[in-house]
Amino acid sequence: MSLGARAFVFIVYVLLGASFVAVPALLIWEFGPEQALTFVTFDSHLFLFFPTLGLVALAAFYLPSCAFVDMYWRYIPLGPIRFLAGLVVLGGAAWYIAQGLASNPHRSVWDLKPATLAADASEPAGCEASGQPCDRIKLIDGVTNLRTVSRNRLGVHEFYRSCRAEPLIGSDGSAEIKRFCFASTPLTDSPPLSTDAACCQAQQRYQSAIDTLYLDPVEQSVTGRVHKLLLPGKVFFLFILLAISVLLTVRHAGVKAHYPNQIARIEIGVLVGAAAMIFFPLMSQAYVQSADALFGVQQKGGFRAIVPLMSFLFGAWAMLLLLFSFRQHDHDLELAAKLAGVAASTIAVLKYDILVSIIVRYLGSGADELSVLLVFGLALLAVVVLLSPLARRGIPGSNKQTP
Repeated sequence: MSLGARAFVFIVYVLLGASFVAVPALLIWEFGPEQALTFVTFDSHLFLFFPTLGLVALAAFYLPSCAFVDMYWRYIPLGPIRFLAGLVVLGGAAWYIAQGLASNPHRSVWDLKPATLAADASEPAGCEASGQPCDRIKLIDGVTNLRTVSRNRLGVHEFYRSCRAEPLIGSDGSAEIKRFCFASTPLTDSPPLSTDAACCQAQQRYQSAIDTLYLDPVEQSVTGRVHKLLLPGKVFFLFILLAISVLLTVRHAGVKAHYPNQIARIEIGVLVGAAAMIFFPLMSQAYVQSADALFGVQQKGGFRAIVPLMSFLFGAWAMLLLLFSFRQHDHDLELAAKLAGVAASTIAVLKYDILVSIIVRYLGSGADELSVLLVFGLALLAVVVLLSPLARRGIPGSNKQTP
């Protein structure tokens, strides 16, 4: 494996890793640790996944990436041209999708700068003392209250509101069950509860207040601007992993023939990377559950609209990696791995809501400081192990000589 291929992949992955760390670090610098932790847990698919499990995936797929760069440059007919063309296509697609996500008119609370959030007030002014729900609560209080409730419950799907009348389902005249509304009500020991209609109006006012303030560039946070600038890199990273999984399946014979002394490390890296990446759709679904409870299920669009499709694609992506990893071994092991994959997929489908609620509690809006520190610690350990020369020697077959 050439030094040039390894150096190229190393530079690209270092730049991607730096962008993963830069946005959460900027969030902490701009908002302070306490407020930043609220945003980190609410948008954990952005601020918690990428600087931890995203770095693990980069380290895990480093060697497979080096192998394909080297193979296309040295062994495949017209390889350099095909490689560069594929890189341009992936980069263009990543930029296009990132622009579409960034153009979503609905923004997050952290898209507004701290001074703007500090000056914001509930509507109408002083409504917290009235003992009744407000028209809409202070922006920072809404997301803070959601985090407080999430830390004491397994998921927040019970707070979804039906904001659209269903013409095919009649009403029997029974009284509607009122629930707590994050967008309108201060969190107390005995808070006033709201009807669905009242909460839906408050959710619309809450989101509208964020969107209106964001239209003024002066009110926008530095973190939001930098995130928008670096978003194509995150999408490009996901596309790279998808491309690698396809190539590992299609060109497995070439990888095995040209890099037999690295095949064991490639397999280990693929499995570790797949295990890390499977948390991205789960944490994205956890974000959607929290966002629906705060902003309302009727306010779709942007990233929330593509999460179901993305979860399906990640499932297919994981099966491709499973196919590559175990087709190298004997038939019984391959069959056992496939059956285990089918069983795990079936369990995940049947219990998906419970699984997402668990992620909300421990890796989403309900995550506490211990959970966040644990994820960072485990991710750092995994990166060190994956890149350590000492760890490579402990992998069976990694020292095998090329025949």
